[in-house]
Amino acid sequence: MGLVIVERFLARGFAVTVLSRRPCEKHRENPLVRHVAVDLEKLSDFDEVDGDYLSGRPIRYLAFAQRFRGQGDPWQGEIQVGLTATRVLIEGLVDRFAETGDRAIAAVSSVYAEFVGGSQPVGYHVVKAGLNAMTRYYAWSLGGRGIRMNAVMPLTYIKDESRAFYQSQGAINDLYRRLVPLQRMGEAGDNADVVDFLCSERAAFITGQSLFVDGGVSIVWPEETASKFSA
Repeated sequence: MGLVIVERFLARGFAVTVLSRRPCEKHRENPLVRHVAVDLEKLSDFDEVDGDYLSGRPIRYLAFAQRFRGQGDPWQGEIQVGLTATRVLIEGLVDRFAETGDRAIAAVSSVYAEFVGGSQPVGYHVVKAGLNAMTRYYAWSLGGRGIRMNAVMPLTYIKDESRAFYQSQGAINDLYRRLVPLQRMGEAGDNADVVDFLCSERAAFITGQSLFVDGGVSIVWPEETASKFSA
């Protein structure tokens, strides 16, 4: 998701700074992309980020698309990567935002912020719900500075890395055609497009919102879905 968001920002002519453990090979030679090495599993203070490397570029848009992928305790790991690191970066970067023009923060949350699913641990659910609450808080607290914050809540989606797998799974594709009102699986680009919209002048009066990007699954009463699958 983060890679596709970077591509959307580049398409609009922005210079993009990526904070992650490792640089993306695809953009290593792109002069508009620079990388700052940050381990979000350990980040507890903004002083741990290379602030000098971030200087000189006023921020217009900030997007979060991280997920805990470590091998440690999933509860602590999810909270650290999903909530603590997000708070540290927002509060550390907020004074680096441009003083005028459209400015916004967007976060990739999940449908599991609002619903429960056995495929994810309790910490994942708690963190995504907390991320939505954080979105509302910073929308309120930063609104006076003209900075908006919103979140997107995607359903399971196809990435380039998983495309071949899903294309070979006829049963899974049939399941999503029956489950999703739009009758297909989502794509990483579907979610990145919403982030791109929220981080633009087109969304200048939208803040504090957590938007489902799920092809309509969230609007269907579960009994209706159950009856469709039992038919």
